[in-house]
This record gives sequence, C-alpha cells and structure tokens, in this order.
Amino acid sequence: MTDTVVDVTAETFQTQVMDNSMQKLVLLDFWASWCQPCKQLVPILVKLANEYGGELLLAKVDIDQNKELAEHFQVRSVPTVKFIRNGQIVDEFSGVLSEAEIKGKLSNHIQRESDALYQQAMEQLQQGDNAAIAKMQEICLNDTDNQKIAIHFASLLAQTQQFEQAKCFIEALPDTLKNKEEIKSISAQIKIAESAKDLPEPASLMEKIEKNPDDLKARYQLSQQLVLQGDIASAMEQLLEIIRRDRKFEDDLGRKELLKLFDIVGTQGEQGAQLVGDYRRKLARVLN
Repeated sequence: MTDTVVDVTAETFQTQVMDNSMQKLVLLDFWASWCQPCKQLVPILVKLANEYGGELLLAKVDIDQNKELAEHFQVRSVPTVKFIRNGQIVDEFSGVLSEAEIKGKLSNHIQRESDALYQQAMEQLQQGDNAAIAKMQEICLNDTDNQKIAIHFASLLAQTQQFEQAKCFIEALPDTLKNKEEIKSISAQIKIAESAKDLPEPASLMEKIEKNPDDLKARYQLSQQLVLQGDIASAMEQLLEIIRRDRKFEDDLGRKELLKLFDIVGTQGEQGAQLVGDYRRKLARVLN
C-alpha cells in the first residue's frame, strides 16, 4: 500500500478513514477477492488516487475479512464505493463506472484548478465583461473532467437564451458528459425555448384563453412561453388543464409535454424533484 491507497480493517477504520476524511476526500471501496467487477474497478480507483495525490485517499475494505464494516455501511453488493468527507458519506456508487464517470463525481467534492479559473471568469461576467463568456467556455472545454462547471455553463447559456452557443458547447462535450441527465435536461429546455420563439405573446394567449377556456392550442402555446420565462409550475398547470379538458388533443400532447417537463425539472435539485412529485400526483388523479 502507498500513502494514497490503504487497506482498512475495523481496528484501523477510525484513523485511516474518519480522521483522514477531515483533511481530504476518502473513497471507501468495499470489495471481495471473488468479485470480478471489483478487479475491473480497483485499477481505475488506484490510478485516480495517485493522480489526485494528497487530495484523495483510496481506502479498500475486503468484505469477507471485515463483515462488521460491510454491515455497518449496509453494503448489499460489491463493488460499492462510499465518498467520505468530514466523517460523513457525501456520495456513493455501486458497480463499475468508467474513469470519466468517477472523475465527474469527484469534481463535485474536490476543487480543481479549473474551479478557481471559472469563478474568476464568472466574476468578470458579473462585472459586465461579456468577453468572460468565451473564457468560461474555454475553461470548461480544457477540463471536461470537471463536469460541475460544464453543467453550470450550459445552464447559464440556456438561461440567458444564447441557444446557438449552448448547442455548440454541448456538442463539443465528450459523450460521457453529453449523456448526463443535467445536460440532456438543458438540451430539452433549449428545444422548447426555440419552438416558443415564434409564438404569440403570453398576454394575447391569456386573452384567448379567457375568451375561450377550451382553446387548447392557446393553452399549449402559453405553456411553452411559460417554460421560456422559467415559470415551470404554471406551464405544468396549463398542460394539466389540456389533459383535463381533452385527453386526446393533438394525440395526447398535454401528457407527452408534461412528461418532458418532468424529465427536465427532475434534475434540478430538491425543489425540482418536489415540483415533479406534486404534478405526478396531480396527473395521476386526472388520469384516474
């Protein structure tokens, strides 16, 4: 073992894992000698531990020799990797992930040089330096292992309606990052926003609906405009009303578009998940 990779037992757990987690991120790898996927994963983890040096410690736990540790952490299958920081589990995964996928997870817990550079460019943008956008894109593409800043930048471009640049940026990302749910969600938002560009103004659509509540085309168009404005809850409400009034409208368009919004919003943190949960229940009541 090295100073970046250690074998852990119940007796050494406190010093090797908990104490070290106060200074660095610890990857607690539960494995077994009979586990073939474990043999695939270990070389990747060792490589990353060496690459990240003093910022990362790989702590390996043989579950056959340390059953009490496996039980304590409720390990149901191997390999299972727990991310420990300041004595707490901050992330985890089971099975074999690629090096790029693991680096994406690490970027949420270990500061990289690109984080500081990106923050500096963000501050320049907030001070009115529009040239900072190009700097931010360059920083993201120079360190695609830092998935956190790439997701933030793509979201920023979408929110500021720089759709063409957002699409080009996403297209330049590696497949591992391009296929992240957050990036897929941003791409879906861009498609909805682009389709809403040539629609009537929200005020005129509202007027149409007030005159004729059964104008479902106007309700659908208004839902797209509301998405463009960032008012997702109101957009969902319009789509739900379409379903209430005519489930068969435009080949079940209301439900299909509502499900798209669920996919978009479901990746946007706890608040997004709560909104999706609320409207899934509402949808179930309408359908039943």
